[in-house]
Order: sequence, then C-alpha cells, then structure tokens
Amino acid sequence: MFDETDVLRRGVELMEKNDVDQAISVFTEAIELNGQYIEAYYSRGNAYEEKGDHDTAIADYNTVLKLSPNDPVAYYNRGSAYAKTANYDKAISDFDKAVRLDPKYAKAYYNRGYAYFKKALFDRAIADYTATIEFAPEDADAYVSRGLAQAIQGNFDEAVADYDRAIEIDPKHAKAHGNRGNAYDKRGNLEDAIAEYGKVIEINPNDAKAYSNRAIAHYKMGELDKAIADYSQSIGLNPKSTRAYCSRGIAYSRRRQNDKAIADFDEAIRLQPKNADAYVCRGNARSASGDQQGAVKDHTEAIRLDPELVKAYYNRGMVYGTGNNLDGAIADYTKVIELDPDDAHAYCHRGVVFTRKGDLPAAVTDFEKAIKLDSEYSRAYYNRGLVHMIQGNLDAAVSDFNEAIRLTPSYGIAYYNRGLVFKGKGDTARANADFAKAKKFGVTGK
Repeated sequence: MFDETDVLRRGVELMEKNDVDQAISVFTEAIELNGQYIEAYYSRGNAYEEKGDHDTAIADYNTVLKLSPNDPVAYYNRGSAYAKTANYDKAISDFDKAVRLDPKYAKAYYNRGYAYFKKALFDRAIADYTATIEFAPEDADAYVSRGLAQAIQGNFDEAVADYDRAIEIDPKHAKAHGNRGNAYDKRGNLEDAIAEYGKVIEINPNDAKAYSNRAIAHYKMGELDKAIADYSQSIGLNPKSTRAYCSRGIAYSRRRQNDKAIADFDEAIRLQPKNADAYVCRGNARSASGDQQGAVKDHTEAIRLDPELVKAYYNRGMVYGTGNNLDGAIADYTKVIELDPDDAHAYCHRGVVFTRKGDLPAAVTDFEKAIKLDSEYSRAYYNRGLVHMIQGNLDAAVSDFNEAIRLTPSYGIAYYNRGLVFKGKGDTARANADFAKAKKFGVTGK
C-alpha cells in the first residue's frame, strides 16, 4: 500500500513530465492521506503557480505557514505569488520575513527588489539587487536588474557597468546586451547601441524588439534605408506590432514616400483603431501628400480619441494655417497653449497666424511670450523683427534680426530682410553685404 510519501513522489514525476493538472490531483491525494504534510502543500502550491492560478497557490502557502510559521521558503513562495498578482505590498512583507529568517536568502532580496522596482522605489530596488549580488555574486540577472533601475534614474554609466559585468558572467545574456544597447542609445552612442542590438539578434534571431530598437538607432543616425529594413524584419516577426508599423511609416514619411507611409499607418489603425498617435501620423503624411482635408479628418479623429493630445491640435493648426483657415489655426494653437502653457513654439506659430490676419499687436505679444519661454528661439526673434519691419519700427527690426542671426548664423532669410531694412534706411553697403550673405545661404528674394 502506498503512503503519502510515495504519492508525493508520483506527483513530482508528473510535474517533471509537465502534466500539471494530474500532478495537482496526486498532491491533493497526498494531502488527504496526511493533512499535515507540508511538502504536499508546497508542491501543490508550486503546481498552481505553474498554471498561473496564483490565488490558489497562495492558499496552499498559507497552510504551509500555519504548519511551519518560521519557514523562509514558504514566505518567499507566497511573496512571489503576490508579486505575480501585482500585490506588491504583500509581496514585500513576505520577502521581509524571508530575509529576516534567512539573512543570506539571495532570491528573496532579488524578488523584493523587483517588487520595489514595480512600485517605482528605485533606490530600494537597487539596494536589494546589491544584496543579491553580495550573496550570489555570479547572478547575471541581478546585475541586469540593478542596471535597469540605474538607467531609469538616468545613471547610464552605472547601468553600463552593471550590464558589462552581467555579460562577463554570461556572454549570451540577451537582455544584458539589449539593455546595454538602450543605455548607449540614451548616452548618444548610437553606433555602439546598434552593435549591441546586433548581438541580441545573433543570440536570438527572432527577437522582434531588438530589430525595432536597432531601427530606432539607425533612424536617429539618418540611416533611413537600414531603419526601414529593420522595422520590416520586426514586422515580419511580429505582424501585430502597431508601434513597428507607425515607426516604419514615419521613416517612409521622412523619405517622402508618403503612399508607403500612409499604408503603414492604415495597418496600424486597423490593428489598433483607438490609437490616436497613428491618426496623427497618418494626418501628417496626408498633409505632406497634399490631402489637407484627409489630414484634418485624421487629426480631428485623434482629438476625439484623446482630447488632450497636444500634437494633434498642433498639427491640425498647421494644416488649417496652410489652408488659410486662420481662425481655426488660432483656435488650435490656443488649445495647445491651454494644455501646455510653456510651449514656446505654439506661441510663435500663433503669432505668425496673427501676423497673417493683420493683428500685429497680438502677434508681437505672442512672439515676446515665446522669447520669454525660450530666450534662444531664433525664429521668434525673426518673426518679431518682421512685425517691427511692417510697423516701420526699423531699429527694433534690425535688433531682432541681429539676434536671430547671432543664434542661427546660417539664417539666410533673416540676412535678406535685415538687408531690406538697411536698404530702406539708405545704408546701401550694409544692405548689399546682407544680400550677399543671404545668397550664400540660398536666399535671393526672387
């Protein structure tokens, strides 16, 4: 006749064969034979965890702790189950008990660090990952996790150092290479980032995210063909990635291949009909292809989906301005300013529209606000200079054009208009000098 130990052993064998449901039945049989059998509750709890039934697993770990209240592993297991249900406070409480009972319990420190990370308590997470490393110095995952917490706080050098160590321990640790690539990207080391994402792809050729990340780096470097190729690989591996379609569409837009861009945004919207960003991107591509009506329709839909999406108002305002719907443009830029009062560009663009409407005092007020928000905004100085020029305030116009040119020495149109002012003041020599400068930068006034 079998006793509970034999029954437990049979359940363990079933788990090794991945027959989880049958194993649970067998562990339950062992518990029925001996209601105090801690190992059976442990094993059944682990089996429920394997199934993703975390609440039932927690119930079994509760029983273990009633039978053995000083068992650090039981606290660890229950804490892990709580973490998987996003109950991070209870998880932390259990991991606290686990490390109090076993101060060298590396896994408990690691998982408590994870719980702190999910609560955005990054300093505490780093402290726990550091404790994990102290007690398990060859744990590459601990270095990777600590590196990620450092990176989120902007400590990219410390993050790279942790990823370096993880890769020394495990040269094929794909996450370490990928995260190091992300840190290089944030530091502006795009070639190094590309190399890291390439290593991830060598380790796992089916990693769609690695292709997307490498595509982003190529895009930042202006290598649009390579970016598009990588986004295409990513889409091939994950055809439901809305982000990849949108990103490839943006790359096509930058190459002025608007038909291909629109096709990608169409697919992104088909996959995710409530993606407001995709509508904004398609609106921009439609505008670039001359379909202003379609552009307005897309930006309006984006606003319906997300009434606080600043770029939708901003871009619709630009389309309205292009189509001479000046009141519509002003209304949209005003909404941008309402949502983001520190947006200097919105003030500058609204000022341009006020200029076109002939409301010069309102235009000057907007340009002055833009300059107050960004004292190095050369276009705002230039535009205010134009208004001063229109108003006949020639000295003020020259002063603004001077500042625009100081901030942007290649500002051809600013040289040209300053030349016009000098010409109007009878200063032919300085006017001709400015016209020559403007011509050098491709502005002739013709």
